[in-house]
Amino acid sequence: MTLIVAGATGYGVWPANTLEGAAACLGTDVDGIEIDVQLTGDGHVVAHHDYWLSRHATRLDGEWLDKRGPAIKTMTLEELRRYDVGSLRPGSSYAERYPSRTAMEGVRIPILPQILDLLRAAGEPRRWIYVEIKTDPQDPEASPDAEAITRATLRDLEAAGWTDRSKIIAFDWQVLRLARALCPGIATAHLTIPAAMADSVRRLPNGDSPWTDGCDPRRFGDSDLAALKAHGGVEWSPHISDVTPERLAEARELGLRVGPWGVSSAEEIRRMMSDEVYSVTVSGPDFGPGREGRHVGQGG
Repeated sequence: MTLIVAGATGYGVWPANTLEGAAACLGTDVDGIEIDVQLTGDGHVVAHHDYWLSRHATRLDGEWLDKRGPAIKTMTLEELRRYDVGSLRPGSSYAERYPSRTAMEGVRIPILPQILDLLRAAGEPRRWIYVEIKTDPQDPEASPDAEAITRATLRDLEAAGWTDRSKIIAFDWQVLRLARALCPGIATAHLTIPAAMADSVRRLPNGDSPWTDGCDPRRFGDSDLAALKAHGGVEWSPHISDVTPERLAEARELGLRVGPWGVSSAEEIRRMMSDEVYSVTVSGPDFGPGREGRHVGQGG
């Protein structure tokens, strides 16, 4: 049975990467939630997608930021908690993209242990948490240090006793190598850059992608699936736009599970379920047509 995972705490319906969104998702029967994580300057793992505070989704003392906010890695947790991330700026491209998203007041960026406490409080069956560790080998000045954030994330998961229901996912494959070395047995999934964004990759002097941790697809017949398999991967996590019958067949021939993300409609969920993928990461408001109790959202 395909697992249904609410991406970024149901970011198409509720504030992304928040306790409020996580609690709402856990009120449905999704199999788990997914979050993005950053590392503050004082060592806290926090749920947030971007490396900076976005002016389209952040207010301070009730006022929208007039420009991009500070980098998360430069702020203390106390400083970060001054900002409200419960709404989208009216008229912004973000607001147009997510017209069904609920606006909330007083929503703060949470630390990972708070979200794990919610998972524990939700009771049985214990839900999964997919943790996307956000690093950028193309812009290390903006993003957290890969080893530091991986160690801190595993620290929090182990302290909560949740490693057996956690999956580390990353575009930066060095994070996955580090996670496996630091916590043998933890589940991992290799994210791959969507084909539509391939031109954004800035190649290293030797021609390799900086994202693939020495396993560039050029050395594996130009197959990113063969490359991630050689990297020790067991699960391919592509954008849904890259999931084709041919690619699914290749993944299965290599013995890889498939866990697409970027799934946003009931039709896409049905298609992925009919393809018998391992899991789908869904933005909402449809968290699983045809599965009892999994339609949520406005009026759902």
